[in-house]
Amino acid sequence: TEEEQTDLYIKMLERAQGRRVCFRTLDVGGDKFLSSLDYPKEDNPFLGWRSIRVSLDLEEMFRQQIRAVIQAAEHGPAQLMFPMIVSMHELEVALSIVQEEKKRLESTCPLPVGIMLEVPGTVKILAKMLPLIDFVSIGTNDLIQYTLAVDRNNPKVASLYTPFHPAVLSLIQDASELCQKHQTPVSVCGEAAADPACAYLFLGLGIHSLSMNPSSIPEVKAMIRETNTKQAARAVKFALELNDSEAIKTWAQEQVRT
Repeated sequence: TEEEQTDLYIKMLERAQGRRVCFRTLDVGGDKFLSSLDYPKEDNPFLGWRSIRVSLDLEEMFRQQIRAVIQAAEHGPAQLMFPMIVSMHELEVALSIVQEEKKRLESTCPLPVGIMLEVPGTVKILAKMLPLIDFVSIGTNDLIQYTLAVDRNNPKVASLYTPFHPAVLSLIQDASELCQKHQTPVSVCGEAAADPACAYLFLGLGIHSLSMNPSSIPEVKAMIRETNTKQAARAVKFALELNDSEAIKTWAQEQVRT
């Protein structure tokens, strides 16, 4: 229920002790399902009814979560993030719902709103989206999967799934440069952020905020402390000129070891 969500979010904010908490709206479908939802039979769930598409179709459920976050934000710094945004229409509808619910609740509490960037096509229209949002989180798991047309859970092709692919890094570079141009905070989340060699590349691409499992923090943190970000930025230009994923991976690992 809305009340249960609100109480849970408030507890999360209280545990954060003044640190900002990012609430992602319902992100199901693909390989994540809720037993309470009636999912259609799909040949490819990753290209089907998932994430923000579910929320916009089940609008009242979406509004309940939005109201819960808005009310919880009165108890600590919070931000709201929409997953799998692929069009201006989706973003504009989602943002209008947030504004409608804030007005309904008479809330004046700040609530930054951002998107997860997980689809190559979204990078191409990101410049149009940035004036409407407050931050961007690059979701590498899906971005890699959609860029390379590889199911990372399929052992037959899992070896083709790599964050070191030049196309993946080029998309992340484009997104980072656009965000810097618009002075919009940008971060990277997903398994790639927990890999020190990948994290080094991200630093060189101008991304200074990484999200990862707690167990991965010490190793990545140690790498960051030893890294000169300006030198990394110059070095990464060389990596982006390489044409092979393995060559880029080997190069990045050598930078981390030296």
